[in-house]
Amino acid sequence: MLARATQDPNTGSLSSKYTSMAMRFVARRVRSKLLAMRNTSPMVTFSFDDVPASACEVGAPILERHGARGTFFISGGGCGTSRPGEPLCASIAQLKTIWSKGHEIGCHTFSHAAVRRVSSAELGNELDRNQAVLRHVDRDIVVRNFAYPFGDFSVASKRYLETRFDSCRSGHAGVNSHSADLGALEACPLQDAAIDRTKISELVAETVKKCGWLIFYSHDVADAPSQYGVTSDLLEWAISAAKRSGCTVTTVAGALSLARGEPARADFAE
Repeated sequence: MLARATQDPNTGSLSSKYTSMAMRFVARRVRSKLLAMRNTSPMVTFSFDDVPASACEVGAPILERHGARGTFFISGGGCGTSRPGEPLCASIAQLKTIWSKGHEIGCHTFSHAAVRRVSSAELGNELDRNQAVLRHVDRDIVVRNFAYPFGDFSVASKRYLETRFDSCRSGHAGVNSHSADLGALEACPLQDAAIDRTKISELVAETVKKCGWLIFYSHDVADAPSQYGVTSDLLEWAISAAKRSGCTVTTVAGALSLARGEPARADFAE
């Protein structure tokens, strides 16, 4: 899986990890692109990073069975490839299929680059290369939302990406409410190694109480998922829990529209 193909800034020496944490801490406090949330119902988004083929083949149909759609953040350089011992990434053909069914495709850079470690010029090239790959999915595709590889970013990279996308999703756990930081949306891992049904229920209840926006992120969907993945059973349970609680299950783009106070719209054509 391409997500592990480049060096994770959250691993390595203690000094490196603390530097990454400090840079993210500062960047989260520079809130230069805020959205006063005006949604009238709580919202939940299910997103997938990198995106393994199983997220398209298994994850997308589960969402569809519940009348929902998800957001898939693509690193185009890994499409159709895999690394030893890791899940196969989705092919262009698989991305075309989920796109045709109304799922959203987002940007995750071309090579899964840790954006804090590259210059603005290099980052711009990463985004342009990824867009070029995604045009093979649909030549008129417009990719409006971004997710930080490794959840790593700095003030400079955040400010640059805010000019290129409607939103940027971080890996900082929490529920977006009241005033959302569009440069670093909060999100929670939906991974069997990191969460269980009790915690999912607590997060959904918090989202309902705040009339907020909960974003889940995962990678592969499998009976025996990677440490970053989720079982189909837990994914289905989480979707059901969100809908039972009265949450609108929608894509990142759909949630942004509702948060702006715009009329509700379907993520897909019935």
